[in-house]
Formats: sequence, structure tokens, C-alpha cells
Amino acid sequence: MSSSIHSNPHSVSGGSDPSTDLPLVTINTSSQLPYKLTASNYPSWRATFITILFGYDLMGYLDGTLLCPPTPTEMSSSSALARYAHWYRQDQLLLNAIFSSVSETVMPLIAMTTMSCAAWQHFARLFASKSQARIMQLKEDLTLIQWGSCTVSKFLHAVKVIADELSLIDAPVSDDDLTLYVLNGLGSKFRDMVAPIRTQETALSFAELHDLLIGHEHYIKCMEGPTFALVVTANSSQRK
Repeated sequence: MSSSIHSNPHSVSGGSDPSTDLPLVTINTSSQLPYKLTASNYPSWRATFITILFGYDLMGYLDGTLLCPPTPTEMSSSSALARYAHWYRQDQLLLNAIFSSVSETVMPLIAMTTMSCAAWQHFARLFASKSQARIMQLKEDLTLIQWGSCTVSKFLHAVKVIADELSLIDAPVSDDDLTLYVLNGLGSKFRDMVAPIRTQETALSFAELHDLLIGHEHYIKCMEGPTFALVVTANSSQRK
């Protein structure tokens, strides 16, 4: 009886349990997930997938809080059969959504999993390993990161990506430390801003720091623009 339900769970329906009257949810990964999981984008992929799961009230399937009902036996009631079948069918639809949202290189890693929770937990172990070496590497990256010639927005994005990965592996960076990493990585053009920020009594959030630095970058561009125009005009006059 049990094996027949596994192989063809949709054959069992009905029952008086209200949970079996809930519609089965199919996630359209092509439209709801903007990218497939690769070896380098797990934090973004996971965050996006979680919003979908909470939106459909399905997170319990993947985090283990909504456990599979007991496997039916020949003595099980029709409601128990229906409850198990409904859970199993929804779980398989979630597993299919996971399969559909990973890249070809990642798919072999979970190809043998038969439940959505197993696939989800495997990714957590694989991509969010609490490796001390990885934590040290990421912290060193934050220590050494420099603004360079890119825009402030791109620089801050690079810092945030590293900080997000540290949070994912349970080594979050405080607002104070994140601000310090950013300030240390900025060039001399921002030295007028660095001192006041360092002396603030309350820590800046990353969003507040982002807005301040973007505003100062715009100010620098405005100040350099007229100077450049004057130099060009002066050179043109001399040639005449």
C-alpha cells in the first residue's frame, strides 16, 4: 500500500481533513526566479527562493517544520491516505521547482534526492559551510578591498556581497566594522568625509553610509566638472 502511494500519490484524493482541500502550488521558476543557482550566487538564490516559499506558506516543507505525515498502511483511514498524498505531492512539486532553478553544473549534486527538504539542506551544507578558513578569507577580502577606479556604488556592492556571505555562514559583520572596512578602502578623495564619520557616536547603517558616500561622489563630480571645463577653455584660447 505504501509503495503504491509513492509511485502514484495523485491516485489518492478526498478525505475530511481540511489540509487536503488546500490547492497544490506549482512554482513557475522561469518567471519567479530571475537566475539559476550556480556555485557563486547561493546567497542571492536562497534569499529569492525563500521569499517565494513564505509567500505561498510553504517554507515548512523545506525547513522541516511541516513534517511528512506517517506513511499509510493497509489499516490507514481514507483521511490519513489523503493527508499523506497531499503532502507528498506538494513536496514533489517543490523538489521539481528546486531542480528547475539550478544550473546544469549544480544539478548532479542533488539529482539523487527524493524530497525537497533533503535538497535544501544539502545546499546549506555545501554552500554555507561554517568553514573557519572561508570566514578568514572573506574577512581578509574585506580588510584589503579598495575603491579603485569604479563607482562608489559598485565598490559598496562588492563590500555588501562579502558581508552577506559572512552573514550566511553565521559570521555577520557589525555596522561599525562594515563602516570601518568601507572607510579604509576609500581613496583620498573621501578623506574629508572619513573623519566626521569615524567620530560619530552612533553607528551608521549600511544604507545610511551608502547614501552619504553616493552624495559625496556626486559632489566631487560637480566640483571637478567646472574645473575640467575651465582647463579645456583655457587651452583652446591659448591655441588661438
